[in-house]
Amino acid sequence: MKKKFTIECEMEERWVPHFLGMLERMRYLGSIGSSRGVTLYSDGDGDYNPEFTWDATLPKPAEPKSENFYDAG
Repeated sequence: MKKKFTIECEMEERWVPHFLGMLERMRYLGSIGSSRGVTLYSDGDGDYNPEFTWDATLPKPAEPKSENFYDAG
């Protein structure tokens, strides 16, 4: 069953196109039924320090299956 939800995000403007690119690639791969890793380099020592908020009634975020790898399958 599909669930529609909203996530709010705040990050440095220069990272926005890269973040959106990651989301678009995830959408595209799903639309063609292709399984691939999608990576966004998260450099906390630099200026990539995003803030995310979402409705607390959503399920708890999943734990990674291995280092920084998430898969519902």
